[in-house]
Amino acid sequence: MKKVSIQGIKGAFHEEAAQNYFKSEIEIIPNLTFEDVINSVQNQTSDYGIMAIENTISGTIHPNLNLIQQSGLKITGEVYLPITQNLIAQPGTKLEDIIQVTSHPMAIDQCRDFLGKLHNVRLFESKDTALSIQQIAKHKIYDAAAIGSKIAAEYYGLEIIAENIETNKKNYTRFLILERQNSHLMDFDKASLAVTLPHKKGSLALILNIIAFFNINLTKIESLPILGEPWHYLFYMDVQFETNQSYQQMIQALKPLSDEIKILGEYNSGIQSFNQIHNSQYETINQN
Repeated sequence: MKKVSIQGIKGAFHEEAAQNYFKSEIEIIPNLTFEDVINSVQNQTSDYGIMAIENTISGTIHPNLNLIQQSGLKITGEVYLPITQNLIAQPGTKLEDIIQVTSHPMAIDQCRDFLGKLHNVRLFESKDTALSIQQIAKHKIYDAAAIGSKIAAEYYGLEIIAENIETNKKNYTRFLILERQNSHLMDFDKASLAVTLPHKKGSLALILNIIAFFNINLTKIESLPILGEPWHYLFYMDVQFETNQSYQQMIQALKPLSDEIKILGEYNSGIQSFNQIHNSQYETINQN
C-alpha cells in the first residue's frame, strides 16, 4: 500500500486530493507542517508527498515553491481539487451561538464575505482546517466553529451549520505529487522548472521568445528574489507541450541563456481531469 504524506490530519483537503489522485487504497501519513511533509518523503517514512501549490482565489503558495526547489524531491504529478468550505460546529449549535471561528488562514481568506456578515465573532488562524475541527470535537466547545471539509465534519462527529460559504464558487486548489526520484515516464506533457537568469537587459524576454518559438505553452511563471544576491531572480515556470521533442529542444536552447536551469519535475498534466470536474459542476448549477 502506498504511503502518502499530507500536511494536516485526517479530514484535511490534502487527504481528499491524495485520494482523488491515486484512486486506490492509500495510507495517509499526517504532518503538521509542509516542511514535515518534505522530511517524511526524504527519510522514506512515506513513498509520496502531496503539497498544495496554488489556489484560484488565494494565489500561489510561494514558500511551498521554495521548499520543493530546495528539497531535491521531484514533482511527478498534479491534481486539481474543487474546494467547498463549510462552517462546522458541535451538533445542535446555532449560528447565533458562535463567538469565534478558527481555521487555516487560506480557508479564512476564501470565506471573507460570509465571515464579514457574522457579528461579534473573532477569527483565529490555525495550522490546518481539519485540526481546527478536531479540537472543537475533542474539547467539546459549543461556542466556536471551524471552517473545513464535509469529510472532516463526518470524521469528528460534528455538524455543518452553514455550507458552501466560500466567496467564489469556482474555488480550486492545485496540488503537486512529490517523490524522491523521477517517475521515469516515457510520455509526459508538462514540466516544472526553476530558471535563474543573468541580470542583463532583455534576459527574460529572450527566454519567453524561445519558449514561444518551440510552441510551448507557458502555463505559469513566478519570480522570487534570490537571498543574498540583490537584483538576481529565480523564475519558477510551468510549461506544457504536445511533443517531448519540442520540450527537449526548448531546454537545450534555454541553457546558454540562463545561469541555471533546474528541472523540478516532468509529469502528466491534471488539467483534463480538472476540466471534467469544472464542466460537470457548471452543468449541475445550470440544471438547478
